[in-house]
Parts: sequence; C-alpha cells; structure tokens
Amino acid sequence: MKLYQKIKNETLGKNFDIDHAYGNQCWDFVCYVFEHYYNGKRIHCGLTTYVQDFVTQKETNGILEFMDDIGLNTILEPGDVCVWGPCSAAPYSHVALYDSDNGSNQVYFLGQNQGETRVTVTQIDISGIIGVFRAKNMNSDHIDVGDELLAIGNKVKFDRYLTVEKIDLEKNWVYNSQIGGWVSASICTETSSADGACDQILYNGAQFTIDGTYTVGAISKQTDTVYINELGFWVNTYALTENQ
Repeated sequence: MKLYQKIKNETLGKNFDIDHAYGNQCWDFVCYVFEHYYNGKRIHCGLTTYVQDFVTQKETNGILEFMDDIGLNTILEPGDVCVWGPCSAAPYSHVALYDSDNGSNQVYFLGQNQGETRVTVTQIDISGIIGVFRAKNMNSDHIDVGDELLAIGNKVKFDRYLTVEKIDLEKNWVYNSQIGGWVSASICTETSSADGACDQILYNGAQFTIDGTYTVGAISKQTDTVYINELGFWVNTYALTENQ
C-alpha cells in the first residue's frame, strides 16, 4: 500500500484538533500527518498565525527538515502538501494533501476544514496555491514505514495522542482504553498544551504518549493485543505504530 493511501484510509472522515485551539482546522490535520506519517513535526505559524507561513517562513520554520520544496511546476503526486495563500478559494490560506484531479483547475484534496470540520476529499481551485512540499520519505513505489503486521521481536512506538480517560491519584495511574487499561503516569509524556503547557501534570482529557521504542514479546490474535517486554504488560495493537 502506498503511503498516501494509508493516510487516506486511516484519516478520512475523522476529526483532528491536536492543539485544542480554534477547533478542527486544516493545520491540525496536516500537522497530524507530519508527525504520524512523514517523520516530521508540527510547523507553527508564528508570523501571521495562518498556514501560508508554511511557505513564507520555510527557511526557518523547520518544514524543510522532512519535506522537499518541489515548487509550483512539478507534476503532483498523491500526498503532496499544497498550501494556498489568501485567495477566493481560501480567504485565510489553506493547506491540504493532493489526492487526484480531473483535468481542470478544480482538483481533489484530502484535508480538514474545507467545507466540513472532518477530513474530506474536496474539489478546490488550485489557482491560489503558493507552495508545494513532498515528504522526504515519500516514494511512489513503496512506503517507508512498517507494514503494521506485528510479529514477536518487532519494535513499536506508542501513538502520540493517547487520551487520559480516568485518573487514580492515589496510585498515580491513568487509564486509556486505546492502550487497554491503567498505566503508571510516571512513564507518560504529555503531548498537548491544552491546559496551558506541556507540564507533565496530567488531567482527564490530557493527551500523552509513552516515549521510546519497545519490543513485542508475545502476541494474542484473539484479543488483538501484544505483550511489551520492556514494560511488562499487554497493549492493544491499535495504540501502537510499528517502528521503521
């Protein structure tokens, strides 16, 4: 499966608000893709607060660490990140992933906040695009990520956006249904600043991850869980990403 198809299959119809600010914006979805699929990071819009800064500040904002600036005249490939400046199609600028075209200026893009708050494939006029980036790990013939078919000995990482659903203050535990149970808060790293700062003070609704790379020691196909050697407990497979 090509990397873009994997992204599309896993995000289409979902909602992303990774910074818990201003709702489900185009920025949230694309930065989620950067972090989860393109070996990248969130790119902040410090100049105008709009995503046009991806292009206008590209020399200093870090996007070129994991993306190639392919210019406006390159034939687009699915998954290319396109950025609009302020225009009739995007009055405050916009960013989305190229999906496909029909031979006109009305091209299909995978993105969020393009008519709906969830991720959709929507036709948008390309005339306002001011920059296009392609992930360095993108290749039209293969994907540079794990195949997600876990086996004993595989190396895995935890999802960066697990959510605290319950807290046991006395034991210093947090509960997450995606992991499948309680874990010690001492091994969790807060990944959201929704409470004002990533201050390692977890609360109900806080987002966190468990940093590091871990080894699959056993597999249960019946329950779709794996045993993590280094942590000594079983985890639902959908809380994990196979490491490259």
